[in-house]
Amino acid sequence: MPETVDYFSNHRLKLRLPWRLYHGPIVAGLERAVRDRPGPRVLNVGSGPFFELERLPRDGAEFTICDIDPRAVGLARELHGSRIAGADVVPENGRLPYEDAQFDLVVSMDVIEHVIEPRQWLDEIVRVMRPGATLFLTTPNYGAGSSLALIERTVLEAIARTQGFSRADLHPSKFDRARLRATLDCAGLRDVHVEPIAFNWVLAAEARKPLT
Repeated sequence: MPETVDYFSNHRLKLRLPWRLYHGPIVAGLERAVRDRPGPRVLNVGSGPFFELERLPRDGAEFTICDIDPRAVGLARELHGSRIAGADVVPENGRLPYEDAQFDLVVSMDVIEHVIEPRQWLDEIVRVMRPGATLFLTTPNYGAGSSLALIERTVLEAIARTQGFSRADLHPSKFDRARLRATLDCAGLRDVHVEPIAFNWVLAAEARKPLT
């Protein structure tokens, strides 16, 4: 369900210390994915207000965003105006409101961990990708060697409680590197590459939809 507290206010802090230690490498990866995209049409799934847009190149990309939270979509429209080609509120775990094979690049930053059925969610993403399109996706790294789980249970949980919510059930789908790679493979994507970034706290994945 959409957050009942102003969770999206935290997005404004992404590129400030200490949050930049986590989010800075994600935004850098997003910039590379947009720069190297195979065509103009970009979809951001679970976009939030898409504060990252100001960091992205103005080189003809056509950005469409979607999110389950109408507040986030409304704020994105207010902030970005005509720079986004579309902004849609979508149902949780529902069908995306786009025709098949519409987008050259789909990006989704730290969303899949919130999804109860990741394969169903990924199937919808693959459906709207054009053959040869690319996917850039990130998610917290819950694999061995990552200190993120401990930080979440302690420091981040304490901060969340001061803001009126708990992180206890925030991520029903937790991924390590092997699980994320296998999930992307099973969704029919190819050239799957999963890399730990941001002090090993984040998994950044890139993959391609086959041409046939």
